[in-house]
Amino acid sequence: MAISSKFKQGQLVEITIAGDRYIGLVLCATSPQHPGEAPMLRVQWVGKPPRDFPVEYITEQGLRLVK
Repeated sequence: MAISSKFKQGQLVEITIAGDRYIGLVLCATSPQHPGEAPMLRVQWVGKPPRDFPVEYITEQGLRLVK
């Protein structure tokens, strides 16, 4: 049974890293490559990204939906 992402394309997500809040747009969600792995999200960061990549693949861990 494949694990599906709880986030969908076009949704805004947020994550807090070391007290800084980052907002990103979900571009796509991919299914896990192997059983037991988490789905990967391709996120485009709004403003300053948490790392040096404005668009990157990340897991859902720590992400929340922006309301």
